[in-house]
Amino acid sequence: MMKRRWLLGFATVLMAVLLVACGSGSSAQKSTKGPVTITFWHRMTGNYNKALEGYIKTFNSSQKQYKVVATSQGSYDNLQKKYLASAKSRTLPTIGQVTDTIIPEYVHDGMLVNIDSQVKSQFSANELKAIYPGIATNLKYEGKYYQIPFATGTRLMFYNKDILDKYHLSVPKTWEELTKMSQQLKDDGITGVAFNKSYDFEFETLAYDAGNRLITPKYQAKIDTPASIKAMTAITTMLKDKTAVTAGLDNYFNVPFVQGKIFAGFGSSATIQQIAATAPKSMHWGTAVMPSFAGKASSVLGNNGISVFKGASADQIKGAVTFMKFLMSTKIQTKWAKASGYVPVVKTATQSSAYQAYLKENPTYQAAVDAYDDAFSSTPFIGYNTYRNNLLDAVDQTVSKNAEPKTVLTNLQKQADTILKDNK
Repeated sequence: MMKRRWLLGFATVLMAVLLVACGSGSSAQKSTKGPVTITFWHRMTGNYNKALEGYIKTFNSSQKQYKVVATSQGSYDNLQKKYLASAKSRTLPTIGQVTDTIIPEYVHDGMLVNIDSQVKSQFSANELKAIYPGIATNLKYEGKYYQIPFATGTRLMFYNKDILDKYHLSVPKTWEELTKMSQQLKDDGITGVAFNKSYDFEFETLAYDAGNRLITPKYQAKIDTPASIKAMTAITTMLKDKTAVTAGLDNYFNVPFVQGKIFAGFGSSATIQQIAATAPKSMHWGTAVMPSFAGKASSVLGNNGISVFKGASADQIKGAVTFMKFLMSTKIQTKWAKASGYVPVVKTATQSSAYQAYLKENPTYQAAVDAYDDAFSSTPFIGYNTYRNNLLDAVDQTVSKNAEPKTVLTNLQKQADTILKDNK
């Protein structure tokens, strides 16, 4: 009996010791826990991904609170499909690369986190003011921050210098000059302009030049106006005259451009690297801001920022904004612009001595920076993707079916009105 009592006593003491040990072990683990993990999905591949991974490594090494773990999804389409699927299964990443025009839809679907308080606590007024105005307009939705910018491309005109020299011509500064030049080159068997598979960006730009936003900041469609019809007609007239072509199966203008088949094409500043890598060394080419139309020259921006997804903890949200601030810094934006061909999203980077030196060595990027002066962003709204698909279809009808601008724009106006009304 005494032996049994002794064993019970020993067991009780042993359990107490184990509980104390477990308790102290748990406390030690808590005090020495690793950094907060921030998962990051993006679409960068190749050299773009390599550069981004380098910045992430630098960020992770610079502090011990957070660890960013990134995964490339390969393309914008794949990335968006992955977001939608993961939202259903509640497996969204902490942060991800997001186009600015999809923000309202993602907010409406409960996918994004309002990061307004963190942005305002971590960024100074001067840091936020340094963001180019054309980009800054779309970082907020309903007055609150949902995104910090990272990768932006301005729209440019790429031109063949050899053709200019051969015909003793100057770089066209207006759409009228470009049209006239293209007619002259056509007589000698040279196509003046190549658009991408769709000329939607050029149409939106020319309409804006003519004083007309297709969708206003107050969510009104201004699509079948005289200004918009005039803008689309300027493009379709060149296509009908065969002084301009669309890229068709090539998708992008740069394919026929590097083959020397056309004089000019329009594309994002990120296209500069592609042309530099594929154009023959014997070919001389340059870049310029978009030709003016109706007395104004502007550039529609392609904005890709980083947003925080629902499900992120308070610590992850704080770390995510810290990481975004790191990527938006003058130093990283300068490096990123040089590595990717995107234009820095902050003035402090484009004005830095390092980037100014880069522009002197790589003058084709100067136009990309100059394009910021009159740059604008498309208006984001719920249903934007459906609207954009309708716009692409309208453009395609003028190309494949020779439909008249007034006809397709009247129909597009009705479609846009319905989308905006249904998503109020």
